[in-house]
Amino acid sequence: MKFTVPKHWKVFVLDDSEDRISWFRQHVPGVRYAKTADAALEILSAEQFDCVFLDHDLSWMDAGFPDRLHGNGKEVARYLARTGFDGRIVIHSRSEQAPVMKKILPQAAVCRFGDFEITAS
Repeated sequence: MKFTVPKHWKVFVLDDSEDRISWFRQHVPGVRYAKTADAALEILSAEQFDCVFLDHDLSWMDAGFPDRLHGNGKEVARYLARTGFDGRIVIHSRSEQAPVMKKILPQAAVCRFGDFEITAS
C-alpha cells in the first residue's frame, strides 16, 4: 500500500521502536512522534495534525496483557475518536489489537508497518 503525504502536512507517529521512528523521520520530514501514550496525548492535545500513525504495543505489558485500557495505542485511539480527529489515521501496529483499534476508529486504515510506502508530494 502506498500513502501520499503532502509535504505541508503535519504528521504524528506513536511508536516505541527507535527503528520505526527513524524510518518515519527519513520518509516524513518534520514528523512529530511519541513513544508513550501519555506523551502522545500531551502532543495531540496541544498541536493540530493532518495525519496520525498509531502503534498499539508500547511496552511488554501490552503484548502480555492485551486487554489493558491505558498506556497503549487503544488509549490514544479513544482520545482521537472522542475529540473527533478528522485527519488521516493509519493503524500500523502488528499487534492482534489492531482490529480493536479499528473498531474505535472506523475511518482509519489498517496497514502493518513494513507493508506500506510513504511518498511525499
